[in-house]
Amino acid sequence: MDISESHKIVDAHLLKYLNNDEFMVFHEKESELFHLDIYWIKPNENRSYNLLLTNGISSLAMNTPDKSLTKNIELCILLPPDWVSENDWKNPEKNWPITLLSSIGRYPFQNNTWLGFSHTIETGYLLPGTNFEGIMLLKSTMLPVDFQKINYGENNIEIYTVFPLYMNELIFVRNNGLKDLLELFDKEKFNDIVNINRKNVCNK
Repeated sequence: MDISESHKIVDAHLLKYLNNDEFMVFHEKESELFHLDIYWIKPNENRSYNLLLTNGISSLAMNTPDKSLTKNIELCILLPPDWVSENDWKNPEKNWPITLLSSIGRYPFQNNTWLGFSHTIETGYLLPGTNFEGIMLLKSTMLPVDFQKINYGENNIEIYTVFPLYMNELIFVRNNGLKDLLELFDKEKFNDIVNINRKNVCNK
């Protein structure tokens, strides 16, 4: 799957759900490994969130340990409806999700590895304006199920949602597993939308 083919597939998939005027594209000016664009899908009466979605990660196949595992992915992140206006994207406390999606998207290819459901990554720094220091990949409960998988011939492109974590939550899920962490999230009735002030469920 070459880069132009991958972009066309994701574009076509997106247009099944949206009109051209419902999103704008942040085009990457300089690219490493592959060209990565990010779509900004704005909130409306049917979407109570901003959605950032990558297009380009799936142009390369990840080095998975098993042929049955998905080799091609894209990433998204859900942000509050009042997160940003068009002029706010220059603010580091607002544009870190774009930088984060870009860095996570290149992570498996820079490290000869793969990413899939429930995988975690430590950022190595506090995400600007937050106390988050890591992320976990999940399947969204707010996006349509069929939106999160793109069919192409014998391949599937899976779309994973990036969910930011506090450091002790990251340690907890690595030590105890996804089920135990999600049970703590469920008790607090968390959803997929990033809340930089949310409770740290692993603070005692």
